[in-house]
Amino acid sequence: MIRHERPPNFDQILAAFPDADKPGVLFAYGPDVFIPSGGDIPAALLKHEAVHCRRQQEPGKMSPEVWWRLYVEDNAFRYREELYAHVAEYHAQARGIDRNQRAKLLMSTAARLVAPLYNYTPPRSLTQALYDLRWEINR
Repeated sequence: MIRHERPPNFDQILAAFPDADKPGVLFAYGPDVFIPSGGDIPAALLKHEAVHCRRQQEPGKMSPEVWWRLYVEDNAFRYREELYAHVAEYHAQARGIDRNQRAKLLMSTAARLVAPLYNYTPPRSLTQALYDLRWEINR
């Protein structure tokens, strides 16, 4: 369900990610996708958030509370989770486009994967993001 409000753990998120209150930033929490600034969510971003929703609800393995704690505290976990979600987003946009457009899409997806919003410490490189995305896309 899409909700136009802040997720339950928004204070925790904002403390770790100062840009999280910018317009258009989305949050998955359990089965819900939150977009506090309102507006529509493009289909590719819904695919991205669906990955987070699914991974937060793995029976016997995960809960939204545990997932968010790990996401906030563990840079490697955060990067992996975003990598999986960005791959889903890429696949949602790559259908029916030519090789040149896919190359541009890959570059823009990699740039979003390492965006300052995610507050990776140390920052992740675009080169590494491109490598990781290619690896996961072709798996």
